[in-house]
Amino acid sequence: MASKQKTKNTYELSKAFQDLFMQDGKLKPEAEKVLAFLRNESASKGELGRNGSPYLYDNQGRFDFGAAAFILGKQRMFNLIVKHLSLDLNQIFNLRSVEEEQMDDLDILKQNIDI
Repeated sequence: MASKQKTKNTYELSKAFQDLFMQDGKLKPEAEKVLAFLRNESASKGELGRNGSPYLYDNQGRFDFGAAAFILGKQRMFNLIVKHLSLDLNQIFNLRSVEEEQMDDLDILKQNIDI
Protein backbone atom coordinates (compact mmCIF):
# COMPACT_ATOMS: atom_id res chain seq x y z
CA MET A 1 0.00 0.00 0.00
CA ALA A 2 2.85 2.41 0.83
CA SER A 3 4.42 1.75 -2.58
CA LYS A 4 1.16 2.68 -4.32
CA GLN A 5 1.04 5.98 -2.39
CA LYS A 6 4.69 6.72 -3.22
CA THR A 7 3.99 6.12 -6.92
CA LYS A 8 0.97 8.44 -6.75
CA ASN A 9 3.03 11.15 -5.02
CA THR A 10 5.82 10.84 -7.61
CA TYR A 11 3.29 11.11 -10.44
CA GLU A 12 1.68 14.19 -8.88
CA LEU A 13 5.08 15.84 -8.38
CA SER A 14 6.12 15.10 -11.97
CA LYS A 15 2.81 16.51 -13.19
CA ALA A 16 3.37 19.69 -11.14
CA PHE A 17 6.86 20.17 -12.63
CA GLN A 18 5.51 19.59 -16.13
CA ASP A 19 2.67 22.07 -15.57
CA LEU A 20 5.24 24.69 -14.50
CA PHE A 21 7.87 24.08 -17.18
CA MET A 22 6.04 22.64 -20.19
CA GLN A 23 3.29 23.54 -22.61
CA ASP A 24 1.95 21.23 -25.31
CA GLY A 25 4.68 18.69 -24.54
CA LYS A 26 7.53 21.18 -25.07
CA LEU A 27 9.54 23.32 -22.68
CA LYS A 28 8.26 26.87 -22.35
CA PRO A 29 10.82 29.46 -23.56
CA GLU A 30 11.19 30.90 -20.06
CA ALA A 31 11.60 27.38 -18.65
CA GLU A 32 14.46 26.77 -21.07
CA LYS A 33 16.23 29.87 -19.76
CA VAL A 34 15.72 28.83 -16.13
CA LEU A 35 16.91 25.28 -16.80
CA ALA A 36 19.94 26.52 -18.77
CA PHE A 37 20.83 28.77 -15.83
CA LEU A 38 20.43 25.91 -13.35
CA ARG A 39 22.43 23.55 -15.58
CA ASN A 40 25.30 26.02 -15.87
CA GLU A 41 25.14 27.04 -12.21
CA SER A 42 25.29 23.41 -11.05
CA ALA A 43 28.21 22.58 -13.38
CA SER A 44 26.04 19.90 -15.00
CA LYS A 45 27.39 20.58 -18.47
CA GLY A 46 30.81 19.15 -17.70
CA GLU A 47 32.92 22.30 -17.86
CA LEU A 48 36.40 22.28 -16.44
CA GLY A 49 38.04 24.89 -14.26
CA ARG A 50 41.55 26.30 -14.39
CA ASN A 51 44.21 24.29 -16.19
CA GLY A 52 41.61 21.84 -17.47
CA SER A 53 40.90 20.48 -13.97
CA PRO A 54 37.39 19.74 -12.75
CA TYR A 55 36.07 22.21 -10.17
CA LEU A 56 36.57 19.54 -7.51
CA TYR A 57 40.26 20.45 -7.10
CA ASP A 58 41.90 23.42 -5.41
CA ASN A 59 44.66 25.61 -6.89
CA GLN A 60 47.35 23.15 -5.79
CA GLY A 61 45.60 20.24 -7.53
CA ARG A 62 44.37 18.65 -4.30
CA PHE A 63 40.88 17.16 -4.13
CA ASP A 64 38.52 19.57 -2.36
CA PHE A 65 35.86 17.57 -0.48
CA GLY A 66 33.85 20.68 0.40
CA ALA A 67 33.69 21.85 -3.22
CA ALA A 68 32.77 18.34 -4.34
CA ALA A 69 29.90 18.11 -1.86
CA PHE A 70 28.66 21.59 -2.77
CA ILE A 71 28.69 20.92 -6.52
CA LEU A 72 27.15 17.46 -6.16
CA GLY A 73 24.34 18.94 -4.06
CA LYS A 74 23.54 21.50 -6.77
CA GLN A 75 23.73 18.83 -9.46
CA ARG A 76 21.36 16.61 -7.47
CA MET A 77 18.69 19.32 -7.43
CA PHE A 78 19.06 19.96 -11.16
CA ASN A 79 18.89 16.21 -11.88
CA LEU A 80 15.69 15.87 -9.84
CA ILE A 81 13.99 18.56 -11.91
CA VAL A 82 15.21 16.97 -15.16
CA LYS A 83 13.98 13.57 -14.00
CA HIS A 84 10.48 14.85 -13.31
CA LEU A 85 10.39 16.62 -16.68
CA SER A 86 11.61 13.47 -18.48
CA LEU A 87 14.24 15.40 -20.44
CA ASP A 88 16.93 13.53 -22.34
CA LEU A 89 20.61 14.46 -22.54
CA ASN A 90 20.25 16.18 -25.91
CA GLN A 91 17.55 18.46 -24.56
CA ILE A 92 19.65 19.30 -21.50
CA PHE A 93 22.79 20.15 -23.44
CA ASN A 94 20.89 22.13 -26.10
CA LEU A 95 19.29 24.49 -23.59
CA ARG A 96 20.19 28.05 -24.46
CA SER A 97 21.04 30.42 -21.66
CA VAL A 98 20.19 34.11 -21.66
CA GLU A 99 23.91 34.89 -22.04
CA GLU A 100 24.20 32.66 -25.13
CA GLU A 101 21.16 34.31 -26.72
CA GLN A 102 22.60 37.76 -25.99
CA MET A 103 25.92 36.76 -27.58
CA ASP A 104 24.06 35.55 -30.68
CA ASP A 105 22.18 38.85 -30.86
CA LEU A 106 25.49 40.71 -30.54
CA ASP A 107 27.03 38.62 -33.35
CA ILE A 108 24.05 39.38 -35.61
CA LEU A 109 24.36 43.09 -34.79
CA LYS A 110 28.09 43.03 -35.61
CA GLN A 111 27.42 41.30 -38.92
CA ASN A 112 24.80 43.90 -39.85
CA ILE A 113 27.13 46.76 -38.99
CA ASP A 114 29.92 45.30 -41.16
CA ILE A 115 27.64 45.19 -44.21
